[in-house]
Amino acid sequence: MSGPISPGLRSGSLPVLVALMTMLAGLALAGLTGIQALAESWNTAAQSSATIEIPTDADHAQSRTDHLLKTLHETRGVTDTKLLTPEKVRSLLAPWLGETDDKAGKPPALSLPAVLVVRHEHGIDLEAVVHTLFPEAIIEEDMRWSIRLQRLGSSLVGCAWLAVSLIAAVAVLSVGITVRRSVSAQRRAVEIIHAIGATDRQISGKIARRAAGLSLLGGIMGLAALAPILMFLARLLAPFQDQNAQPPPPADTLAAWSATLSVLPHSLLEMLASLPFLAALLGWLTAQSVVLVWLRRLP
Repeated sequence: MSGPISPGLRSGSLPVLVALMTMLAGLALAGLTGIQALAESWNTAAQSSATIEIPTDADHAQSRTDHLLKTLHETRGVTDTKLLTPEKVRSLLAPWLGETDDKAGKPPALSLPAVLVVRHEHGIDLEAVVHTLFPEAIIEEDMRWSIRLQRLGSSLVGCAWLAVSLIAAVAVLSVGITVRRSVSAQRRAVEIIHAIGATDRQISGKIARRAAGLSLLGGIMGLAALAPILMFLARLLAPFQDQNAQPPPPADTLAAWSATLSVLPHSLLEMLASLPFLAALLGWLTAQSVVLVWLRRLP
């Protein structure tokens, strides 16, 4: 079979199209990984914590607070109970209430509540336990926010997967249109080779292998173009991964590049590394399908 029926010789735009699709898919996967990590962080931070405010001007507030602390320690499902010091409460409220301590020997202008931070397992009715002993207490249950954040995170992850799926669909459509145009432009040559005995599978197989090779090349080109963007994002994310870590040095050496890449999750790196091979597979399957359908429509 002669070379001109190969779509690669008549379609130099195929690697460029695949490279662009690879870049878009890589960015979508990076966003998906970030959203998943953020959703997990939200869920972990909010799922087992509650804040209890106890008015200090209530009757027998101190003794009742001590009794409540003892009861919470003995309650099954409560994993940790911490009473914030008055100084800590004043420092937390200072941005809203101004200076409330007695540095100049003056009493505080406001009677600040005692604050308990309670960590507990899912399913415990903390409100019933607290209000039985201290009806005046105010409970802010973070579990409610955990459910809302989990729903928000799930919806964002779903949107990210939808974006990845749409990019894959556009890539398949682009490869299919490119291959069809290429073989249509060589219709006469295909008809001659088909007439002298070449089977549909032989013709489609040769074109599909060429399309897979060009798609693989395009995927590698897309990853190479995507690397600087990922390096920039990794450098921005480094302080969030480790609060005490210093920003990585400028990415002008292999060691600096390696240090920057270490910030990215291994799952993301594995998915990115698989993109060229997935592009080649999609190119092969799409070319096979398009060429076989086109050949069967020939007279």
